[in-house]
Amino acid sequence: MNAGTDDAQARPEGSPSGLAESAAHLLRLVAAGDRAAFGELYDRFSVLFTSSVETVHSERTVRDRLCTEAFTAVWRRAAEGARASEPVLWLLEVLCETLGSSAETSRRPLGDGLLALSCPDRELLLLASAGRYSQPEIAALTGIGEPRLRAILRDALRTLRGDELLTA
Repeated sequence: MNAGTDDAQARPEGSPSGLAESAAHLLRLVAAGDRAAFGELYDRFSVLFTSSVETVHSERTVRDRLCTEAFTAVWRRAAEGARASEPVLWLLEVLCETLGSSAETSRRPLGDGLLALSCPDRELLLLASAGRYSQPEIAALTGIGEPRLRAILRDALRTLRGDELLTA
């Protein structure tokens, strides 16, 4: 499995609400042991995972390994994901847990601050930055209202700035 390409867009295909429904459906199938569904889940989210990992780690081999570890965790924990009220956020939470448990030296300066954010702040910030989703699209994906979403993103960015990890 190749975890995507550097020039690939980070957005999984489909409308945000359709993507959330699709993720929920695929996670239920994966929880039942459906390997084809896991392949489809991988195909839909591998580029987003890769782009998200790229915001934290600079080495390609590390990124590929971490994406593989994250998808392995998704496979093992699919029953938990099938019960998640927000399946896309759950997928990103598994990814963030994988990233947080890695002790790689190739971590980007922003990576530590991003991983230190609480859930769902870091996952929402990854959807906005690595996933290139607009705020209305993130709201549709997650069920979080746009005013609340704006406040969460603003506070997350403020936290990163306060840690002097965000300069732009």
